[in-house]
Amino acid sequence: MNESCTIEPLPLFKGERRTYSGILQPFAGHAHDHYVFGIVREGERELVLNGELLRIKKGDVLVFNPGDAHGCTHASESPFAYDSFTVAAEILDGKRFDFPGNADNQPRDQLEEVFYLLDRCREEDALEAFAAFEQTLVAKPDTKPPNLKHEEAAMRLYAHMLGHLAKRTRVETFAESEDLSAYALIRAYRCMFSLTPVQHQLALRVDAACGLLANGANASSAAAELGFSDQAHLTREFKKRIGCTPAAYAAMCKAGDGRG
Repeated sequence: MNESCTIEPLPLFKGERRTYSGILQPFAGHAHDHYVFGIVREGERELVLNGELLRIKKGDVLVFNPGDAHGCTHASESPFAYDSFTVAAEILDGKRFDFPGNADNQPRDQLEEVFYLLDRCREEDALEAFAAFEQTLVAKPDTKPPNLKHEEAAMRLYAHMLGHLAKRTRVETFAESEDLSAYALIRAYRCMFSLTPVQHQLALRVDAACGLLANGANASSAAAELGFSDQAHLTREFKKRIGCTPAAYAAMCKAGDGRG
């Protein structure tokens, strides 16, 4: 297998997507001024991280903070393959994470979702998925107070989405109007509401659909009025959150009115 390294820019992360395969060479000790998040795809390596010797293998999640000193040497017959991306330090306000123990599948599954979306050129969706992944990581103690500017921007985003349910809000554009990075806004939003903006807007749309259906609208018209791509899209999202289809919900509402 030939050694290969591909690098592509990720503007919203202010970083790069980096993919390595067929790697046999050692990497000398070094440090970055950005974060690195990745998954080992093949092979095993001995990693020295801030003076500590670790063994990394296929399936392991890797996290390097800005300034973490690290280098590695090959420790298996299989060449090393590694998927990763970098994130500018300013995006995460310099927050620091412990290196993952890799006993829990949740961070790996969520990081795989980020890669899946990046591979399909859906960077804004990947940024939202990254917010969920980041919160599964163990953060080192942080004494920084909440950022009031970010929290106020998150509240304005919520109000904007509430008033424009039928149209997906482009978080990147809204963040620019608030003089923030898209990720800073998503992160603040998730901290306040425990949902990303896209997740929350879908939930708000489903709640609004309940109101329309209870007042006699059919699923097709409710889907069109609230910006779902089609009735099937509304049905999927509705069932995820309410536990039944829109048609069943409407029927139950109607039956309840009849009993009244």
